[in-house]
Amino acid sequence: MKLNIVIFSLLLGSASLSQASATHDDDDHGHEEGSVSTITEEMAQRNGITVAEAAPGTIERHLRVYGRLDLLPDQRVDVRARFTGLVKSVAVSVGQTVAKGDVLATVESNDSLKDYAVRAPIAGVVQARQTSVGEITGSTPLFTLVNTQRLWATMQVFSGQRFEVKPGLPVHVVHNGHRHESTIESLAPADNGEPYVLARTTLENSSGDMAPGDLVTGEIDAEIISVALVVENEALQTHDGKTVVFVQEGNRYHAQPVKVGRTDGRHTEILSGLKPGDHYVIENSYLIKADIEKSGAAHEH
Repeated sequence: MKLNIVIFSLLLGSASLSQASATHDDDDHGHEEGSVSTITEEMAQRNGITVAEAAPGTIERHLRVYGRLDLLPDQRVDVRARFTGLVKSVAVSVGQTVAKGDVLATVESNDSLKDYAVRAPIAGVVQARQTSVGEITGSTPLFTLVNTQRLWATMQVFSGQRFEVKPGLPVHVVHNGHRHESTIESLAPADNGEPYVLARTTLENSSGDMAPGDLVTGEIDAEIISVALVVENEALQTHDGKTVVFVQEGNRYHAQPVKVGRTDGRHTEILSGLKPGDHYVIENSYLIKADIEKSGAAHEH
């Protein structure tokens, strides 16, 4: 972040220098001296400064649960030979990706002495191979295939939470710092008399960054509360000991103190200091804060 601030200050150049006179003029507009930065639209775009409009919104009350990722029941298959016979060829190895219908092996039937193909019943990855050329097939699986393109998030819901959780509720599943939006699909008792029920939801895993057994955190929307004004949490900064957002007025950005209310980790309720329709900075607001503080330090010297 320090490197970004240095680069930003160098890029800003004359904009930062012009700030000194701009901040003095702002006293007539109700902005505190040293709380304004002047940035051109081009410079803002170049530095990834994005703005949103303050508006009514919702705050979610979450129930936090924990669990792990599992394979869907029909996405793990043990592949067996249809008839006892001699394995004539094996076409795949462990870790190989196969499509549904691909030939995995060729077997000569003991009854007909004719060759037949053992094919993949699902698309997936060869997790295990239990056969080689020259072996005789039996009841043991020849291959195990798994497909992880979709996974179950299986989360434990304890008795104190159970009365608020039901199928259909939105749930935010956090895995390795990434947030996946989904919905509770089912609730089922745990095995062996464990003191919780299992809430399950399906997650898409097209990028392949999730694997069975990974731990996850779930935030179930137990309640969605409408509020008069919300901002993205990323917009909130601390300036001169106050919580502020940076409000845009043309090419000028000023630090606006706000009083905050409830938050759900993504959005925060604004009780005062901001009004609907104000344009506030979301992404990279820390760059504006750094520029204002840099100019303030320069004035002091």
